[in-house]
This record gives sequence, structure tokens and C-alpha cells, in this order.
Amino acid sequence: MEIDPNFEDYVLYVEDLSVEYTISGKRVYALSNVTFGVRENESIGIVGESGCGKSTLAMAISHILPQNSVVTSGRVIFKGQTIVDKDRGASYSLRYNGKERKIEEELKVVRWKGISIVFQGALDSLNPLFTVGQQISDIFIFKEGKTKEEAKERVLELLNAVGLDNWVLDAFPHQLSGGMKQRVIIAMAIALKPSLVIADEPTTSLDVITQYRIIEELKKLKDSYRLSILSISHDVSMVSHLSDKLMVMYAGRVIEKIPSNTFDIAQHPYTYMLIESIPKLSEDVSEVLPIRGAPPILTKKIEGCPFYDRCDFHDDICLEESSIEMRSISGTHQVACTILPFRTGKPAKQVSADPFSEELIIVRNKPLVVTKEITKVFQKKTGIREIGKKKEEVVVAVDKVNLIVNQGESVALVGETGSGKTTLSRMLGLIETPTDGVLEIAGREVDFGNRKQIAELRKMVQTIFQDPFQSINPRFSVRNILLEPLEVNKLSEDRNATEARIKRAMEEAELTPIEDYISKFPHQLSGGQRQRVSIARSLVLNPRILVADEPISMLDVSLRAGVLNLLKNLRKHNGVTLFYITHDIASARYISDRIYVLYKGEIVESGATSDIIRYGSHPYTIALVISSMGIEGKLSDTLGEKIFEQTEDINLPKCKFAPRCPFAQKVCFEESPPYVDVSVGHSVKCHFGAQIYGQIGENGIQKSLNLSTLRNEVHH
Repeated sequence: MEIDPNFEDYVLYVEDLSVEYTISGKRVYALSNVTFGVRENESIGIVGESGCGKSTLAMAISHILPQNSVVTSGRVIFKGQTIVDKDRGASYSLRYNGKERKIEEELKVVRWKGISIVFQGALDSLNPLFTVGQQISDIFIFKEGKTKEEAKERVLELLNAVGLDNWVLDAFPHQLSGGMKQRVIIAMAIALKPSLVIADEPTTSLDVITQYRIIEELKKLKDSYRLSILSISHDVSMVSHLSDKLMVMYAGRVIEKIPSNTFDIAQHPYTYMLIESIPKLSEDVSEVLPIRGAPPILTKKIEGCPFYDRCDFHDDICLEESSIEMRSISGTHQVACTILPFRTGKPAKQVSADPFSEELIIVRNKPLVVTKEITKVFQKKTGIREIGKKKEEVVVAVDKVNLIVNQGESVALVGETGSGKTTLSRMLGLIETPTDGVLEIAGREVDFGNRKQIAELRKMVQTIFQDPFQSINPRFSVRNILLEPLEVNKLSEDRNATEARIKRAMEEAELTPIEDYISKFPHQLSGGQRQRVSIARSLVLNPRILVADEPISMLDVSLRAGVLNLLKNLRKHNGVTLFYITHDIASARYISDRIYVLYKGEIVESGATSDIIRYGSHPYTIALVISSMGIEGKLSDTLGEKIFEQTEDINLPKCKFAPRCPFAQKVCFEESPPYVDVSVGHSVKCHFGAQIYGQIGENGIQKSLNLSTLRNEVHH
């Protein structure tokens, strides 16, 4: 491949790239005239909704598009060499002909060592038949000719770099959590120190603390090896944190290029509306507004601005063909919009005068769900041999948890991956049986061995699962999905009453007009629509309690606001009690009255939402809040980083958080911390909780981010 001297300054340059697919005889215009460049040691972030062309762009650059794709214009240049154009295409095939074999031989020196890619789906990226160590070792053995022993040493270094313990080396993918699997994929991508890493939704399945840690690792790698990064995500916080510059994509086009890592200067209406649809910790908005409508179907070329139908600021001039052209705002800030500046027409935010001035919520005397010392223990080893009872052979997923959910309340459970959130939610949802402890629902103690009682209680308690792509049957229409729970519970004898219940559930889940959805199958629906079907299925039994297990984590940013507003309305208008599980403390703030913070199976802090967000007094809660706020540079010292380290489950001290805690003293390792009431309804399981609460004072966590100073004040 010849080197083009015009692009030697760029690690990667994408020039006027257009890509089309052919699906069932129809042409799909996936990418249209995309142009941008990435220089050495530069990180560019691309944001946009599902279907905007982000992943197509990533795979086109990596030359791994499917065979039904064709490059219709433009090219991709890597270090001065053209690797994608009309002649070469951007697809990959194992069925080589002479031309394809030549292209693949040329690309061998580019893949892995030149360009590597981190895929979104860790479950699909790892081979379930091989251990993690075997899969990463193969990279060094076959790409660099390392021996097995040398490869093993390099693998251990990589695992440690992404925050994984040495035992992961011999683990199979099914033995790891989703977040751990994603970190393995990142380790594989950086194995050969490539010039460019394309991160396609690299932290989608991770909690906020793990996201922060992965982003910090990528930033360190970028600085150490002058690495270039192209990060692609719908998570604007992650992209902003990792990037030097930002790009926004919509309907296969780049509609805005921002020459910094902040969206504050964004000018395109889509960018503005996308940012405004996200709940934030820094402000208290009474309602986040989702972007109405859906992105256009790309089976025909769009005339004029592709965002026209969804834009609150559009004008007739937006329909002209010239409206898609990029316009320079200032310097290298470019926007594809003809109505600039539009900011004078922005609607005013509905903000409380003082978001933290509300009175603390006092626990009411109408408990609907109560747990007493509820515990769940899993065995690490299973099989033919006898299972031992030694401490190191069991995992205590939930450890003597006591909580109360009152009638009509919205209570959030927050914590990072592996904290036990899902296990606890499955016990509350009557899906998992506790090892010990008591669960009471509506004043009745649950007997998990009594099938008749469980069947009755399940009509009262329903669960909304995390993944709308796997939690509903792909062979059923929407009507049959909603009919199934009625048939299982023998509530479908009266046909007219059954149809009425199905339609009412669809209306409550905002699947309207009903005739547009009732006959569709899941593959014909968007992610947000599928999650609404899952919610409607839960509502069809008229439950009193909804257990929502990370219901928005798999959805686009613009769709999350709609689901959160739906859950708020169900509570407000239907009187539904909501138990909301999440790792995103910002969404917990938006939707909940009270928050429980869970760490390694234990409740470490609980209280009114406003009190937890502003005056969180457990070091772990402070870490969650800081990570969610997206504050840069505040935890760069050794003390701050300690919060984000992972710890082994085996032989933990009396305080499980002590190995990660910047406030830890000898007493934390020797004595179990008590629950301390720091204010009305606000309790903390920490030896220094009261002191931390006192030092945070009226300014709140936002004004007390210097942990070194805070630590000295607390211990003084």
C-alpha cells in the first residue's frame, strides 16, 4: 500500500465515506459523506442514538463489515495508507478469492498492532469453551511468537491493568460478571499496544465506578504510548470524560463537530435535546424530556435536515438540500444546521428554587415490603465432588440486609457490579429463594416452599428485567406476550375482560395507538418500545409492587427519559410502589424518594434521596456520587484512586470497604462498623460516618471533593 503524503499527520483520516447495505432487496444508506481525522495521541468521541451509524463506522474502519455492504464513496486512510475505498470495500470474508486474499494480507499488519476494536457485547466476543488466559495468550503466541510462559506473564499484566485479579486467568467467561467480561475484552484490545483503539460502547455493561476506572486506564495508556482513541457510545458522560474532541452523529451523518470535550458549547438542536434528556446530579429538573418520535428509516435518501421531524426549532429552510452542509461556528466547531443560533428559543427548565431544600422524607408507617436479615449464599464449586462449607468456597451475595419499602414509595438500590443488587431484587421479586432471613410482603411472611402462596404473591409483585431484548419471547406478538401471564394465572376466562386488561396495560405503558403495536413482534420494535412491552407485561396483573432491575441500562440516552417518566407516572397515577435497582445514582435521584446503598451484599448507607446525594457520608457513597457527576481531575492522587481499586471476596476485614477506603484506620479492619444515624432517617455503616457527615457540612459533597483534606479533617 502506497503512503499518501497529504495524510501523514493523521493516524486515521476518514474522507467523505458513504456505506450502503442491501437487506432483503432494499438499500440502506447506513453512512453518508462522513469526514473527520484523528491525530496521534488524540481521543475523539462519537455520540448518537442506536441506528445512527456509529457501529457501522467502527466496523468500516476496521474492515470487518458484512458482505452485504458496499462503499459507495470516499475512503479510510490509516497512517497515510488507504485501507478502505470503493475497490477494497470494507467487508471481511473467510471465502477468499484472489483479490480478497491480497487485501487481507495487506490488512494483517494493520489489525491488532495497528487498529484494534473493543466490541460492545462481551458475551458474544469471548469463546465460552476456553479460559480467559487461553484466549488472551493466543494473541501473543500467534501474533508475536511468545512462549506460553511469556504469554502468561503478559496476560497477568494486562488483567491487573484493567482491574482484574489473577484468578480470572483460569476462569471461563460464564464465571465472570458482565463488567468483568467487558474488561477482559478491553485487555485483549490493548494487548499489542496498537496505534488506534476503536472503543464501540466499551462501558455499556459497567457500573459508574468501574466505568470511571476503565476510562482512567485508557487515558493513562493513551498518554503512556501516545495512543489514539476513537470512542463510540450513546453515553455522553463517558465519551466526554475520555475524549479531547466530540462528534455527534444522526441518521448516518456527522451533524456536529465540537473542538473540546464539553457539550456546553453544543449548537445543534439534536445535541442540545440529547443532553437535556439525561437526569443529572448537578441540577434538579422536575421532568427530563425525551426526544419525541424516532430516528428516520434509512431505506431512502433523506432530503434536507434528517432531524427535521423531531426538532422543536425547525423551519421551512431546513428542508432544503443545503441544510445538511457543515457550517463553521468558530474555529473548528462545525454544525450541520441552518437555523443557528437557536438557543434563544430554548424552553426554560423546570427547576426547583433550591433542589436540596425539601424536607427529609420520614419513614411512613405503611411498610409494604420488609426484609429482616435476608441473606443469599452461593457455592463457588459445584459438580460431582462434595461441596465444602469453607468460607472461600462460598460467595455471600446478600449479607443480612434489612430494608423497608413503604406503600406508594419509590425506593432505589444503588451499587456497582457484583454488589448483590440483582440477587436482592430477585428475592424481592420472588424469583430467588433466600438462604436465611425473612421477607414480608403486605404484612405476610413469605414461605418460599409454599407454591400456592408464591403464586398469589407474584400477582402483587412483578419484575421489570434489565434486557428488553432477552426478557420477552421473540416468537410472540405483543398481544400474546401480555396474554401469557393472564393465562398462567388463570385470569383469561372472560375474553372481553382479558382484552380490556391487555389494552389498559398497553395504555399505561404508553404503547399507543394500540393498533400500531398489538400485532407486532419484538424484532419490529425499538429497544425503548420493547422495554415498554416488558413494563406492560408487568402491569397486566395489576401489581402493587414493581421491581425494576436496571430497566434503562440497555437503552439509548434519548429513550431512557421516556421510561423513567413512565415509571414516575405509574407511581403517581396508579399508586404503584417502585423498587428501582441501578448503578446510576443520577437516575436514582430523579425517580426515588429514598436510596439504599449496597456494597458487597451489605447496606452501607440509607436515607432520603436528597440527603444521600448531597450529604452521603459513607466513602463508597461519595465515590458513587463523584463518578456519576463526571468530575475530572479530583481523584487523580493516590488517595483518591484507592476508592476505585477492586478487592478480593476472600478474607475481607470486618469493614468490607476498608481495603479501598481512604478514611480506614486499624479499627476498620478489626471491628465491624455499627449503623450510625447522622440525621433523621439517614444512617451510615461506618466508624467515621458521623465525622464525615459533619465535615461535609452545608456545602455538600459537591464542595468537599478534596478527599485528602477531608480525610485529615475527619481524623483530626
